[in-house]
Amino acid sequence: MSQLETVELESVGRIVTGKTPPSSIEGAFGGDVPFITPSDMDGRKWIDTTDRYLTEVGVSTVKSSLVPKGAVAVSCIGSDMGKVVMVAKDSVTNQQINSIIVDEARYVPEYIYYVLLPRQKELKDLASGSATPILSKGLFSRVTVDLLPFHSQQAIAEILSSLDEKIELNRKQNRSLEAIAQALFKRWFVEFEFPDENGRPYRSSGGAMQPSELGEIPVGWEVGCIGDFVEHKKDGINPGDQPDELFFHFSIPNFDDGQAAKPELGGTILSNKYLVAPDSILVSKLNPRFPRIWPVFGVPGERSVCSTEFQVLSPGEGAFGFVLCLLKSPLVASEMVSRASGTSGSHQRINPDDLLSIEVIKPMEDVIERFHLAVLDGIRKAQANLEQNRVLGEVRDTLLPKLMSGELRVA
Repeated sequence: MSQLETVELESVGRIVTGKTPPSSIEGAFGGDVPFITPSDMDGRKWIDTTDRYLTEVGVSTVKSSLVPKGAVAVSCIGSDMGKVVMVAKDSVTNQQINSIIVDEARYVPEYIYYVLLPRQKELKDLASGSATPILSKGLFSRVTVDLLPFHSQQAIAEILSSLDEKIELNRKQNRSLEAIAQALFKRWFVEFEFPDENGRPYRSSGGAMQPSELGEIPVGWEVGCIGDFVEHKKDGINPGDQPDELFFHFSIPNFDDGQAAKPELGGTILSNKYLVAPDSILVSKLNPRFPRIWPVFGVPGERSVCSTEFQVLSPGEGAFGFVLCLLKSPLVASEMVSRASGTSGSHQRINPDDLLSIEVIKPMEDVIERFHLAVLDGIRKAQANLEQNRVLGEVRDTLLPKLMSGELRVA
């Protein structure tokens, strides 16, 4: 006899639709209360940091939309519909998100998160509206879910959470590795304190400087552009021509879901793609306000492809680490945003030629190579963490439906 109970989401807990403070309110933003939007739903399970924060003034204007730690938040409007996250601290969401404040006397919040996690496509199909699909609070409240008894919910949440905790630890380590690399990049190529021939900081040790269009730079350095450091690869393929072959797909959704390229049959990939070259860096031209820069260090596999929203850039020998940090630097990030064009904020794009023509400092080749070697171990470790996360994610996604259906029993 099945132990599953079918209930509507409104029976699981109180459902709260988010709200944005009125633009007429001064001082609403800049505080310490997280303001969650779909762009913050970037593959993390727990949202503990956001792009924007509300002040107490801001919260007071939307206090009915304040949700507590442990709430389950689901995006319900537009292309990001169906993303699911856990709220890590008392937060406010915008109006694109419905949150469930779970009745913890009857249900386990993390279990409810895992119940909804694989149902993104189903939620999209339930939405109304053609141009901008919307899953209203009323429709969302009536979504049905099949739930196991409370003790099983606890055990399942513990099993799946242990996998996600390891994934999050790897992500945190990668963020630390990136911060270290960016700090070193700033030290060498903004402050010009790279080691001179005697191992001393160049500029503060009296290293000679010269004027340039970008300000003072070390003697022997030049001003160039991003295109000077990379080859722009544009080798195309239509995976649909090989429907039964397996491809590793570097897509925008896969980037957003933890930078894990996923194996997909050619028949399920519906449009032309670029081939991903070994030791390349994928740079998204879509919405540069939210940078998507994907290093592919090493050989990704014979059948690795990426969305044509990505540009495949191949750095010169010994320059991978420098180019990666350059593309992620604040200077290049802000320049990409300023050069983007489009009809709406959510569909801005930067033309590849505009990206490659961004002016940057061009150091001596030996300095570039020394920097690459200095950050190489960190890049390799970050890539290993991403691969481990891909495997852990596959294990979790394989276990999840079997646990939720009761096919796999837990004590």
